[in-house]
Amino acid sequence: METQLDKRFGFLISDVGRLSGKRFDDLAKSSLDLTRAQCRALAYLAHHGEVNQARLADLLEVAPISAGRLLDRMEDGGWIERLPNPQDRRERQVRMTAKAHKALESARRVGDEVAVEALNGLSQLEREQLIDLLQRVRANLSRIVDADPASQR
Repeated sequence: METQLDKRFGFLISDVGRLSGKRFDDLAKSSLDLTRAQCRALAYLAHHGEVNQARLADLLEVAPISAGRLLDRMEDGGWIERLPNPQDRRERQVRMTAKAHKALESARRVGDEVAVEALNGLSQLEREQLIDLLQRVRANLSRIVDADPASQR
């Protein structure tokens, strides 16, 4: 049975993510002191605000121990601070530093360049439609995944 991967939603979404990530890495080498994983962590922190390490690991789709190692390196580099949660002493809250906020602007510029390359040949209307459609797909899946306690680690 032919699977026609180039027409499969999940494959296309995953492959576009893989390719854009690799392109981001290529462009970021010369302008950022952060890895793609570190940039993703900062992007989530910028979007969600201060979060605990377990939530950040879930957002990054990595094991808590892997997130802990990533955050250790980021803390050593002055990108994040980890503070005790006053409501739960077992938790540590993660927040960005001023250095990270500044670096995130550079990372966004790299991401914007990748987007320009990826969307080459699409009209402005097509670009807007694609973003709108992807936002709707994300909302559909988010309602299911975020509501399912089994999907929460």
